[in-house]
Amino acid sequence: MNLLKYSSFAVMAIALGSIGLSATADAQFYKGKRINIIINYGAGGNTDIQGRMVMRHMAKYIPGKPRLIFRHVSGAGGAVGANFLAEAGKTNGTMMGVFTIPIMAQVMKAPELRTDLSQFQFVGAIGQQTIAHCRVDAIPGIKIKSWRDLVNTKHPIRTGGHGPTSSKDLRTRLFFDALKIPLKHVTGYKSGGQIRAAILKNELDCTADSLAGFYGRVNKQLIKPGISIPMWHIGTPGPNNTILHSPSVAKNIASFQEVYETKFGKGKRPPKMIWNALRTIGGTREMLRILVFKKGTSKKAVNIMRTAWDKTVKDKEFLAEYKKVNSSIFVGKSGKEAQQFIKGLVNVPADLQKFLLDYANAAKS
Repeated sequence: MNLLKYSSFAVMAIALGSIGLSATADAQFYKGKRINIIINYGAGGNTDIQGRMVMRHMAKYIPGKPRLIFRHVSGAGGAVGANFLAEAGKTNGTMMGVFTIPIMAQVMKAPELRTDLSQFQFVGAIGQQTIAHCRVDAIPGIKIKSWRDLVNTKHPIRTGGHGPTSSKDLRTRLFFDALKIPLKHVTGYKSGGQIRAAILKNELDCTADSLAGFYGRVNKQLIKPGISIPMWHIGTPGPNNTILHSPSVAKNIASFQEVYETKFGKGKRPPKMIWNALRTIGGTREMLRILVFKKGTSKKAVNIMRTAWDKTVKDKEFLAEYKKVNSSIFVGKSGKEAQQFIKGLVNVPADLQKFLLDYANAAKS
């Protein structure tokens, strides 16, 4: 009996010792090092705002307290930064990406994206809707008070985006085409901040921003001063060919389906491919921001950062700041969940893939 008792203590001691050794090894892995954080949009944009906030909280849970260095590698709707990490990134755990996922570029097999996003090693992901907003003087002679004033105009609306295959560009153009609102779309802006500046200078009328950008910047710069008003959000794909109002967005900001049915009738839908494209883009909102390492990165580094992420998303200070900045509860995925979810996102029917690619290419001409 005593032998069994002492044997049990020995097993416990060995187990506790192993945990201690593991914790020490984790602390030593990043001690005295720095981690280069690649952000795939420009400084001051929505990706930058949210990426820095997330990493500031996550830093509390990274053993060894490495220094975080942020670097912006922007262009082509986020594809340039993704390419950079995949092709030139280090695999020793000292370089990771905090990206707005350029998922539509991969869905369409666009040449500007040279990497397979599903091959990244995922640390975590954030789901987030976007809210479209427009200048109140976008239509000459009237003051726009809601989206109802916009949907029947024959006056071309000036919209802005990041690149032909960017989700923002595709979504905006699809919205306006479906609603039969004429538009003049200008692409190539490297950040949400540049687009907001163009709206402030009355060079553009409308765009859309993630909840982080809308409540963090748009609300202060454009909405409260009375320059612009919120219009709609895309919504979440639902059953029976629907796009439902997202629970993360205020009820007074309509879903696109609500806007469309108000203009064309209950149960009405745009042409099949446009509607399927919008539902697909709506699905990608469940993993808008991603934290990733290059394929082949040290398993030790990936596991350390996944653990830090899992602790961060339960951190009360992080959750409180997230809600304050985004006016929404946090919705996200663990690294393992994101690793699986991405596989479903990148596979779409061939006819939809062709439609999206042709649609994006039309914006280049």
